[in-house]
Amino acid sequence: MKKSGVFLVALTLIVSMLAGCGGQQSSTADSKNKIIYAMSDEAETLDPTLNIYARSSNVLLNLFSGLFKVGPDGKLAPSMAESYTIDETGTKYTFKIRDNAKWSDGKPLTAQDFEYTFKRILNPDVASKAAYELYYIKNGKAYNDGNATADEVGVKALDDRTLEITLENPTPYFLDLLSSSSYLPVRKDIVEGNEGWTKSPETLISNGPFYMAEIKPKEKYVLKKNPHYVDADKVKLDTLEITFIDSPETELAAYQNNEIDISQNLTPEGMSQYKDSSEFHRVPRIGVYYLDINTSKDPFDDARVRKAFSISINREQLVTKILQTVGKPAFGFVPYGIPHGVEKDKDYRDVVGNLFTEDVSEAKKLLAEAGYPDGKDFPAVTYICMADQANKDLAQALQSMWKENLGVQVDIRTYESKLYWDEMHQGNFNIGWDGWTGDYLDPMTMLDQMESVNTETNNRWSNPEYDRLLEENRKTADQKIRMENFAKAEKLLMDEMPIIPLYFRETAYLCKPNIKGLLVDVSGHMIFEYAYKE
Repeated sequence: MKKSGVFLVALTLIVSMLAGCGGQQSSTADSKNKIIYAMSDEAETLDPTLNIYARSSNVLLNLFSGLFKVGPDGKLAPSMAESYTIDETGTKYTFKIRDNAKWSDGKPLTAQDFEYTFKRILNPDVASKAAYELYYIKNGKAYNDGNATADEVGVKALDDRTLEITLENPTPYFLDLLSSSSYLPVRKDIVEGNEGWTKSPETLISNGPFYMAEIKPKEKYVLKKNPHYVDADKVKLDTLEITFIDSPETELAAYQNNEIDISQNLTPEGMSQYKDSSEFHRVPRIGVYYLDINTSKDPFDDARVRKAFSISINREQLVTKILQTVGKPAFGFVPYGIPHGVEKDKDYRDVVGNLFTEDVSEAKKLLAEAGYPDGKDFPAVTYICMADQANKDLAQALQSMWKENLGVQVDIRTYESKLYWDEMHQGNFNIGWDGWTGDYLDPMTMLDQMESVNTETNNRWSNPEYDRLLEENRKTADQKIRMENFAKAEKLLMDEMPIIPLYFRETAYLCKPNIKGLLVDVSGHMIFEYAYKE
């Protein structure tokens, strides 16, 4: 899933892998059973029911565990679910909860906890931005829209150990969804009436491989092995320390000085220094960096203007010269690594191909047709981004390209992470930096982000035909129809260009050679359940 917080060096592979950090050199971190991992900032939220962010998911997937999880081989594995059955319609799932499932305070985890969690996410009074991810559940959307009651939602605890989930339509990837951060459980007596429950280790009760032992704002989280976790006997790590380092340069120095074991926010210098080393790792990530265009504001309510801004960009230069990554320039929204539903031995992206090309002459023509020849009389443009150096460098490069190629002046405003998303949600921008990473290997994981229900707080774009095509895909299992509809929808998206795809992502990071068993999934999440230090 999830919104992206900072740039990471991106490379292009297309399969999930278990990351083992090999070699001879050892870290000097102070504990044999402790790993120190750096993030650029604190999690945006530690409440799974409110989360849509990649950085938050990195923390939450180590604190909590859903009915399913990513196993040590990178494949889907049961977690809180002991077993499940599916009825003949393919829409009713019955899960048995493991007898030893407990919360980190030792209290039993029950089917009622999952029912409460899923209905909380969908509750319109909670206003969770993650609600759309549960629209697969019967009457989930209706309840979220205020057109059904909580009792009509297709989630019911039949007893303490039996959970029944009924879907609107057969969904082949539903079990994969159950491993994502939007389906992690929370407990009613902890959450209700305590808005600050995630702010203190005493009330941040979880059910995953680790529990929160310490929260130091702007400094670090300290996670400890959860003795009540269902698979606690398989967790080798005693302590996971997540330290916050906002500067990539400072993070690289910390890695070089053996102050941290894992660094994910690489500078171009860091990649250049380590790219041929056994400490440098790259794993697939089904994500894309792009720009949101506020289509509710003149002149970007005109698709010709939006397309002119998109096709006047030199993506190869951005990737290789400005950001100095080896990411792949994006000429569509669905990334590599997602298989095609009919031609299963090929990626969807390879089958559908590029959906637009860069062409400065055509961009100038489109801008002139929209009434702004050579950029004359074009109104002021506000570009917003986060305040890290990579985002600033990208913004300045785009500013220069648009000035040179279109004759348009763009003003840049930078914000710290939390303020940035507030500005975007409030619509205080013309163009804004964004990113998305999918949760499962189907084009829907990307394309549903641009449905009308999900664009109200970013690009404000709405297209009834686009929405119809995706809704039809939710109601059919015919992969030929689904792939044709996805291709039509993505072409609509690129023709109207409410977003400007920049480049497809992957996860690159540095890891000390004595760290083993670290799992990085296709969404880029760092999973420490199987990690240990030699």
